[in-house]
Amino acid sequence: MKKYITLFLILLVALPLVQCTKRSNPVDIVKPQGRFYTINFFSNNVNGDYMNDPPYRNILVYTPPGYDTTGATRYPALYLLHGYGGDDTYFKGLYNVGDILDDMINSGEIKPMIVVTPDANNQFGGGFYTNSPDVEGRSFAGMMQDFVTNEVVHEVDSIFYTIPDRHHRGISGHSMGGYGAVKLAMLRNDLYGSASSMSGPLAFWGGMPYDSSFTGLFELINYVFAENGGVPGDTITFTSIAPGPGKRLTNMMFALASAFTPHDPTNADYSCAHFYRTTMSSGYVDLPFDWSGNPMMSVWESWMANDVAAIAATGAAGVFTPDSTPLYLDAGDHDDLGLQYQTMTFDSLLTRMGVPPHTCTIYPSLISIYPADHTMLIATRLIDVLKFHNEVFNR
Repeated sequence: MKKYITLFLILLVALPLVQCTKRSNPVDIVKPQGRFYTINFFSNNVNGDYMNDPPYRNILVYTPPGYDTTGATRYPALYLLHGYGGDDTYFKGLYNVGDILDDMINSGEIKPMIVVTPDANNQFGGGFYTNSPDVEGRSFAGMMQDFVTNEVVHEVDSIFYTIPDRHHRGISGHSMGGYGAVKLAMLRNDLYGSASSMSGPLAFWGGMPYDSSFTGLFELINYVFAENGGVPGDTITFTSIAPGPGKRLTNMMFALASAFTPHDPTNADYSCAHFYRTTMSSGYVDLPFDWSGNPMMSVWESWMANDVAAIAATGAAGVFTPDSTPLYLDAGDHDDLGLQYQTMTFDSLLTRMGVPPHTCTIYPSLISIYPADHTMLIATRLIDVLKFHNEVFNR
């Protein structure tokens, strides 16, 4: 009898342990997931550019959980443009956009949508989604506006079950991509029915003429000189400015110049021309400032022709109405490129022009370890961006 009582006590003690083990290791519930597809195609708008950039380009496409491959269901599409230095994997690799989309679609926060990121990189880090001017009969850095608006949209609409109208086609992006999204939304209002920008350079000239204390891109000139070993006023440093490893702002300036002001070889004035050499090409681009760091207006005017605030001021901002192309803008209050000020300037311009209500958010840091700088909280901002476009798609 004593033996049986001992055995019973052992089982009595073991039973809660077994039950606890079962409770602490539940069977995982597998949630439906979307899928990523990579399209590789030959781009006529990149092929043959002066910089010899690769014409074969990737487009990364996310299809939502339960994507209907029969074509019985069609989906809105959001074109999500990558930032400077990125490629088609930018949002998937850096910000886990696939997981964010899966969670939001599965929870019912947003309805299923297709999300598209094309590779718009070049040897300087990106062509700013702009049709670069011709040099010796060839686009210098490619026709990157037409690449997105003509080729990429056509490829996606012909392969995936999109709803191929502007009301169900939105455009967004981060940094360089935010600039591209706003610019393309204004220039191709026939294609895009909603637009958003995360930390985009939206006012090259800064607060002028509204606030002369912030000078836009010229806030960065001292850093460009410093990356090249000097200060404004140092002519030797000025003439030696060139892209290279570790020169983040210099490389970005060359990327902008490749899109807006490549040097015309027939122009004998090389006072603002700077030489570059890569493994694929070499040439000159014109930077918009002189040896003292002040604007060189003959060049700066061409940059301003591509400034989205300047484009908006010509009347193009009229597309940003609630019944045409609703607009969402945001930037962090500690953006290390000062893009919160450019975003506020663009927002102020739209308000002064009488553009109907649009959304503009300057968001704060999340305690000190998560500063609201240029890259830190973008995954969180994607949630609001996706909600914004989802609302427009489903009006």
